[in-house]
Amino acid sequence: MAGRNAASVTGPTPASALAARRAGLLLFSGEDHLGSHWARLILCEKDVDGVAIEWIKGDIVNEDWMTLSPRGELPTLADREVVLYPARLVVEYLDERYPHPPLLPVEPASRARVRMVQHHISTHLYDLAEAGLASGQGAQKARKALEEELIGLARMFPARGFFMGNEMTVVDTAWAPLMWRLPSLGIALDSVDGMRAYADRLFARGAFQRSLSSVERNLAA
Repeated sequence: MAGRNAASVTGPTPASALAARRAGLLLFSGEDHLGSHWARLILCEKDVDGVAIEWIKGDIVNEDWMTLSPRGELPTLADREVVLYPARLVVEYLDERYPHPPLLPVEPASRARVRMVQHHISTHLYDLAEAGLASGQGAQKARKALEEELIGLARMFPARGFFMGNEMTVVDTAWAPLMWRLPSLGIALDSVDGMRAYADRLFARGAFQRSLSSVERNLAA
């Protein structure tokens, strides 16, 4: 994704993030962050060329990032004069900016259903996952709540194809980063009927493999 290669999360980052911003797409991304991973996956599914990735690491201050996103939102996308965050808005912008392949249905009712499901995953379920991955007192409670949500959705995980039908949508791109982290949350993919096979289909996609940071890739080790 960085440099002039096809979409991938590897490669050199620019010496100056703001200089890269003037040249094209720049994504400020966490190395192991759900929303950041989602945005990177969209870029890889769209096979967007020439994207610079600026990695935000731990407590290291990134002045360019703080200039563009004073509250420190991840991911933050800069496209010349446009600066966007959080993940949901970044994903919507990228899907409109790069319409092929489309990740939303053309028909209005179907599009609305996809957006409704995607919103539930990327807000409620992502929030539970982030809380479960944290070290706070509520981590165990969040993990339990997330597992119960997944069990409640078991009948919806498809035996074939994708979550909303035969075509991949933004819903599948939201599921993939979350499911990749379930083992780290103590939730086995086999614990919910149909989830393992669905997740494995998403993980096997070339775009998903290219979207992984080195830290995220090690989550499967």
